[in-house]
Amino acid sequence: VLRNLLSNAVKYSPPDSLIRISGRVEPDRIIVSVSDEGPGIPLEEQHAVFDRFSRGSVAQNTTSGAGLGLYLSKAIVEAHGGEIWVESTPGQGATFYFSLPRNGAVRT
Repeated sequence: VLRNLLSNAVKYSPPDSLIRISGRVEPDRIIVSVSDEGPGIPLEEQHAVFDRFSRGSVAQNTTSGAGLGLYLSKAIVEAHGGEIWVESTPGQGATFYFSLPRNGAVRT
């Protein structure tokens, strides 16, 4: 999951921009985030970024891919009892977050 989020951040960020990785421990979960300085995701497309074969307008115009990376990342995170989400302002980059329970719960 982290590798996919980092790969996407590199793909969509301009040269010499910052990519930030952070983590936070909460009482019941850990939260990891990856932020970039890329073009961001239009608000009307944010709800679909984790859908299978989803490729937003920015992705379709700039990079190759099958639209499976975020879909698979969501499946992995949810299989471990976590959540994944995005916050983005077009023109200001995107931050992807995922959380995992501290107790190591795995859904079957």
